[in-house]
Order: sequence, then structure tokens, then C-alpha cells
Amino acid sequence: MNPAGVLWRLSAAELAAAYAAGTADPVAALESCLGRLDAVNGALNAVVTLDADGARAAAAQSRARWQRGAPLSGLDGVPITVKDNLFVRGLRATWGSRLYSDHVAEEDDLPVARLRAVGAIIIGKTNTPELSLAGFTTNDVFGSTANPWDTRLSPGGSSGGAVAAVAGGIAPIAIATDAGGSTRRPASHAGCVGLKASVGRIARGAGFPALTSDLQTIGVIARTAGDVQAVMAIIAPAIAPPIAPAPPQDAAAPQVIGAFCDLPGWPLDGEVRRSYQQAIRRLESLGHRVREIPAPYDPDEVNRLFGTLAAAGVARTVRRFPDWRGRVTAPIAAMAETGLGLAATDYLDALDAVHAMRRSLMGVFEGLDLLLTPTAAALPWPREDAFPATIDGQAASPRASAVFTTFVNLAGFAAISVPAAPSASGLPIGIQLIGGAGSEERLIGLADALDRQSPWEKLAPL
Repeated sequence: MNPAGVLWRLSAAELAAAYAAGTADPVAALESCLGRLDAVNGALNAVVTLDADGARAAAAQSRARWQRGAPLSGLDGVPITVKDNLFVRGLRATWGSRLYSDHVAEEDDLPVARLRAVGAIIIGKTNTPELSLAGFTTNDVFGSTANPWDTRLSPGGSSGGAVAAVAGGIAPIAIATDAGGSTRRPASHAGCVGLKASVGRIARGAGFPALTSDLQTIGVIARTAGDVQAVMAIIAPAIAPPIAPAPPQDAAAPQVIGAFCDLPGWPLDGEVRRSYQQAIRRLESLGHRVREIPAPYDPDEVNRLFGTLAAAGVARTVRRFPDWRGRVTAPIAAMAETGLGLAATDYLDALDAVHAMRRSLMGVFEGLDLLLTPTAAALPWPREDAFPATIDGQAASPRASAVFTTFVNLAGFAAISVPAAPSASGLPIGIQLIGGAGSEERLIGLADALDRQSPWEKLAPL
């Protein structure tokens, strides 16, 4: 039998193999993960609402299915976490805000329901900043989340709790969201694989109101690309018209990849640049052709449009609460006031500009299969700071570390952050692979090929 004490270290695929072989079972795996949570969550503050009783009941049912030789799926009995801006039936969903601190979900968000239906075991909810609108993870309900690689540092945001749970060994898989890089940048800072699905690929169903039109999509975070694919097979069934998938292509087949890392006026950490350049050489050694291209977007325009949509969405959300001004943080209050000052025509103009940008960016793949960038422009920074004060010796603005991710959301593309060469001090650094709508499987396949070529560290040395 696999010693229960080490089962928390296994991937979802490894757990399923152990269940099938009879060397482990879901009850033992869950207890191992709960033991790991007890050991590290005090330092990380990754899981903020725990459902140990519900998880134990689900694990017992899963064990019985495996013993009968009738598991519901390869994820049956695999522990997972869910970001606290998604609904899990019977659990609190606070969205990191005092406005919702007592809110209990009456139903599952659709991806959660689909995973529950195939036997995945929901341990609990992971921390997120207020309304999931920050690049670091802290809030007035639960406090701040630490990076498992160095608890003095931030895991980024808004899926900081999700990546801390995965990299910290609490669960091999986390379900999250991504409106401007919220899955990918934290994955980069914590050494995880983080997938942002393309617009329309994963239906959501129930849940909190959308703050940024259709920019936010469901994200999947794991230690391996294979585990990400296993989740996608459940929560993103085969695409049917009117959204067509990218043409089927073997991920091992040579790809033509357009790469860029320089954005005029925006700094890039030197160690991130070196890791990105090494990733290019790794891709070329796998037979892919990488060519430098100019950035196909203006970060200032991207930030302006994102800010307008977010401000309008926040205003719409908070005005449901008459006393909201005394119950939200200063940044959210300022965003809400901006949104309340917008005219309907301002919002519609922003939507028109987003759609125009989306149409324009579709042309970026002419002659290219994928794009490559750094995932984040900076290394992890002190956990109580909202953003890095400097990048490469230059003063940094609040969105400076996020310049490579938000345009993907406006475009509606799919993207994945993959661990690359770490910094000299061992901090994780990620690269971002970007594909058109429906390209998730191609991206996951290439991420898996990179891991097989040069395996990355799967767990933080916590």
C-alpha cells in the first residue's frame, strides 16, 4: 500500500492509477491531503472554507465504487479545491468581500456540478481578493495568502489561494477563474500549470454576476498538463457549432510560434527575460519554429478597456447593497464610484472597442499556430503589497506585471502558463502559450511535451 502520508504528493493521474491497482484508495488519499492542509494551511491561508465532513462522505462513496471496479471517471476520488468566487452547493461563497461574507450557495456552478458528478472530492474553497479584482490575494474576510515557495511573498491573484493549495500539496487540482490573467499569473508565481479557456468553451451556469462582460472564463490549475486535460474533458465537452474548435493537430507536430517579450514603456524583469529566452530554445529543440514578432496590442488601451468594464461591473454589483460604502475596501469603493459615474454610452463604447480589438487580434495567427510570451513581467513580490514596487529597477504601475495576460481575455483566446526555468534564487517563472478559440488541447499537449523534455518541480519545498 502507498503510505497515506505521501499520497498528497501524487498527481490526479497517479492517484487514479493507485486506486486502480489497489495500492491506495480515495479515503486514504483524502486523509493525506487533509493532513497536509493541517500542516501548511496556517502558513499559506490557501483554503478558507473547509468541508472535511462532506469530503469524507464523498471519499467513502468513491472508495466503494473503486472496490466494485466501477469508478465514475479517472477523477473519481481525486481531491480538488474551488475558488471562492464560484458556487459549491452548501458552502459559503464570499467572493472575498464583506458584502457576501455570509452568503451560502444553494447550487453548484456548472463546472463544479460536472466534476462532482464524476466523483471528484471537493475539499473546500480557496482564497481570492475582493470581487476577484486584484493581482494579489488578500481581503477583509480571510486575510492574505502566501506563496508556498516563500511565504513572505505573494502568489499573485486573483487565484492566489488556488495555486497555493496546488503547489502546497493540499490538492492536485484547483478550479478557478481568469478575467485578466487571474489563473495564469498566479500559476507562474507558484510553479503550476494554469489554463485559461477561450470564451464560450466552458459553460458556467449559476454564480455571481459577471463583472467584465465575457472576459472572465473558468480556469484550471494543476501540477501537470495531463491533470489539466483530465479536468477539461469533464467540464468542457466536445465543441459543437456555432463555436468551432481549432483544426485538430498533433501537439508534437512542428508549430510556428510568434514570440514577443518587449512592450515599449513597460519593464520586464531580467530573470524573467532569461527564462523566456531559454524556453524559446527548448521549444526549438522540440522541433518548433519560433520567430520574434511585435506585440499585437497596446497595453494602455487594453488596460483602459478592462478598467471601464470592471468599474461598470463593480458599480452594478455593489449598488444592490444600500450600505456598500462601509463594507468594501478603498480600491473597490473607488472603482465603484468610477463605474457609477459612467454613462450607458461609455459602457457600450467600451464594448464596441473590445469587439473591434477582438476582430483585429484574430489576424495575429496569420502564418502562426501559437503565440509565446512571459506570463508575468515580474517575480513574486512581498505578500502584503498589491503589486511590485519596481520591475527591472524601474518604478512599476499597478498593471505592470500583468501586461502579457489581459489582452488574451479581450481577444477571447485560450492560453496556458507553463513553468519555465526558475530564478537564480529558485522562485518559479512561467511562460505563456496562447492559441485561438478552441485551441486548449493543443496548448495542453505542448505544455505536456515541455514537461516531459525538462520536468519542472511539482511541489514547493514547504
